[in-house]
Amino acid sequence: MTNQTQKNIAILRSKLVELFQGEKTGHSIDHLERVLAYALKICEREGGNEKVIAVASYAHDVHRIIGSNLGRFCTPVESLPMVKELIEPLNLTTEEKEHVLYAIEHHEEYAFGKEKISITDIESKIVQDADNLDAIGAIAIVRAFRYGSSNNMPDYDPAIEFYQNEYSESVNDKSTLHHLYNKSLRLGEYLHTQTAKQIAKPKTQLIKDFIDVYLKEFNCDF
Repeated sequence: MTNQTQKNIAILRSKLVELFQGEKTGHSIDHLERVLAYALKICEREGGNEKVIAVASYAHDVHRIIGSNLGRFCTPVESLPMVKELIEPLNLTTEEKEHVLYAIEHHEEYAFGKEKISITDIESKIVQDADNLDAIGAIAIVRAFRYGSSNNMPDYDPAIEFYQNEYSESVNDKSTLHHLYNKSLRLGEYLHTQTAKQIAKPKTQLIKDFIDVYLKEFNCDF
């Protein structure tokens, strides 16, 4: 990170650590730190405005906290007024702040079963790729079961066949294993950048292997 990006993140971190304290759905401050790290790695290789990418990737999940407080799903767009306040003291131009808000607003648009999503700027693509990379792999499995538990989802329901439907964050899958099958296994196909696609390959294979082993053990196929 450049010195200015480091300063912006330090200011933002002091606010987000307190805001995300006690978060238990898999969208904790640790998740934000990993998404930031993924985003910076992709930015280094693919380009883009580092300040916008860093701030947007670090503040992308404020809507999760709002939703927890309200007791309902909250969309990213609903979080923009709070995000705007959080980023106000940062060293960003007015245009950069608007760019941050745009990237956050659109980071949960998925293309499963549809045409490609509308975002075209490299910054928004990198933020979305970074967030999606943390939904694939070993930690993603832990996060998925944590989210499922917090939302009263069963670990697995053998009565329901696996499916790959259009995906929406506002609608929970039938079980955590169905969520891994319906979302995590597919994310690698819809990443924008070559860097993210390369990182996703072994992480996607790990998800596939986990599902296979889980089903064997569940069915006592030892």
